[in-house]
Amino acid sequence: MLNCAEPGKKSSENIEVGNIIDLTAGFRNVRKVKLSEIADSITFIPFETTSESLQGDSQQTLIDFSKNYIFYYKMCYDWNGAYKGTIVKKGQGMFEEIEGGKLVYNNNHFYSKGRKLIEYDITGRPTGKIKRLYIEKEDWAKNHIGRSSLLSVVGDNFLFYDAPTTIYLVDRDFETVSTATVFQTDSSTSNFSNIGGSKFVSNYKDMVLFYNFINDTIFHVMDTGIEPRWIVSFEHPLRLPTQVMLDAFILIRNLLNVARNGNPIDNTDFVRRIDGKHKALSAYETESYVLFCMTEIIMYAELRNLPEPNPYIIMFDKTNGNTIRTEDKGFVDDLLGMDYFYPLLGVFDEKMITYIWPYELLDYIDDCKAHGREVNPKLTDLSKTIDPEDNPILIVAHLKKKV
Repeated sequence: MLNCAEPGKKSSENIEVGNIIDLTAGFRNVRKVKLSEIADSITFIPFETTSESLQGDSQQTLIDFSKNYIFYYKMCYDWNGAYKGTIVKKGQGMFEEIEGGKLVYNNNHFYSKGRKLIEYDITGRPTGKIKRLYIEKEDWAKNHIGRSSLLSVVGDNFLFYDAPTTIYLVDRDFETVSTATVFQTDSSTSNFSNIGGSKFVSNYKDMVLFYNFINDTIFHVMDTGIEPRWIVSFEHPLRLPTQVMLDAFILIRNLLNVARNGNPIDNTDFVRRIDGKHKALSAYETESYVLFCMTEIIMYAELRNLPEPNPYIIMFDKTNGNTIRTEDKGFVDDLLGMDYFYPLLGVFDEKMITYIWPYELLDYIDDCKAHGREVNPKLTDLSKTIDPEDNPILIVAHLKKKV
């Protein structure tokens, strides 16, 4: 079932006028936005640190949230940060994964997707239900679930995304029960590169939202299919062109050939078409806002000795229809006093979430003291409970309740 206009085309058909977001307006309305304008408090969730639960220093984007648990890669924590165990076991056994896998929780069971789909009971033990996703000599073109970089829960089912065209809904027996087309393309543009990275799925109340930034539509995903919830108008000339996204594999391959021959890549077709363009990395709906985490794209900036572009936020106010782009790196942090707040880990259940490593927090406090800057008492108190070698700490900004 697909309750929307022709896939791959922006349209307001079946969408109320109030559900059209003018993202371009944010480029005309840039200002400093204080964190206190939309959030009223900050709390911390230190991840428990044990020899079994040590986290890597470059994989925090693998953190996902559910009502019951916080998942880091193959590990499970509760919402107090207590380590509950490592669900996905590494190895080559039947119920093990070579490189780990993404975790979700559904109906009192855990599920993981790596090279297999595996079901676990509430204690983290495999139940025996398994589906191999990579089979020798299989038809790769038909391995839609295996190609998916996404695993999410929708009701009693699971959501997979075979980018850039199709959503698959799979039941707890690992059988496909529904498909929906979110973008149409011909075979010549079937390869897809997620330039700059994107988070496609978010949650709002009891809804699962899928943001297809290629054709600027936010869909509500249900057990039986999808329907458009927000049409995003992003007509700015700085928008990352759709065709560049679809042609990215070919463009990147040509760029790498230039680099291998020792030539500069600055004048390659890919760099010329993508440098300075902007894209949405994710979209999150809350009671009062739809927040878009945005970035400018500068490919291989470090290798080209160029500064990495800072992310920013465009916020759509559901109460008045205004769209604002935050100045600089996000919200001015007037609640903790730590310069800017940017939800690196996203927005979940009316909470904007980022993280900091303990050693970074301790260095920040030392730097403040050295330069005579005031330190928020909450940070001082937190610093007394942590060790520089501990796991990271989640910083949670609680959004104001709608009046």
